Amino acid sequence: MIYIIVRQFIRFVLRFFIKKIEINGLDNLPKTGAVMLTGFHPNSFLDALVINCTVDRPIWSLARGDAFKKPLARKILSKFFMMPIYRISEGKEYLDKNDETFERCSEIFKNKSQVLIFSEGLCTNQTELLPLKKGTSRLAMQTWMSGTEMVIVPVAVNYSDYAKVGKNIRLNFGPAIKQTDFEELAMDGKAIKTFNEKLTAALNQLITRNFVKPTFGSSWFFYLTYVLHYPVHLLLSTFVKSKTKGTVFYDSIYLGLLLVALPIYWLLCYFILTNIF
Repeated sequence: MIYIIVRQFIRFVLRFFIKKIEINGLDNLPKTGAVMLTGFHPNSFLDALVINCTVDRPIWSLARGDAFKKPLARKILSKFFMMPIYRISEGKEYLDKNDETFERCSEIFKNKSQVLIFSEGLCTNQTELLPLKKGTSRLAMQTWMSGTEMVIVPVAVNYSDYAKVGKNIRLNFGPAIKQTDFEELAMDGKAIKTFNEKLTAALNQLITRNFVKPTFGSSWFFYLTYVLHYPVHLLLSTFVKSKTKGTVFYDSIYLGLLLVALPIYWLLCYFILTNIF
């Protein structure tokens, strides 16, 4: 219930942050059954938020493990359908916990639900796909070899700009990759290489490398709300730029603060107007 309510609120607030979202290939995503969404990852946490707010069915998302190290944070993030995936840079002692996450993913697939994983394993503001890690292929093979039916849907979030309010987004979903697309199922190096080559080719078809900003006649809502909320945007842009310089977190931190700042701004405006009139 918390996930559904928060997702609806984020969907609403995204209209104050993004000028336009163009969605292509959503019919490639099954409406029922187990699905692993494998995403291109150019823009930190915003990638997952855009995908989650577009797809109606709930999605369990794998996120960087260091955000889960404190018990309270882990408990809260799990309420928002998030699970940790640890990298060696976050400490070798945490890598064994990835087995727990993969077991949880297997249970989610058995329950015919969805998991989102970013197969590159890291994020930069890039327009080229980075080499894929082994985790996605191992999870897919493990799931299929256990007898669970599951399809893989590649997805790419493309941005007209990074670190800027009022961006256009092109969200592309590709044709599903199925167990029958592979001659054999195995966990060895050859099988992983074959899987990653197929997934790389599928994702590359969805990435827009020269994003020409489209002209949308329906962007009046964004421009109107931007003017009405200009004080909020001015303060946030100045603050977030100073705190995220040299990182990929500008958009994610900005949106996170916007989710809090907008209700406060609305209450402040209501208080001022009711006392004036």
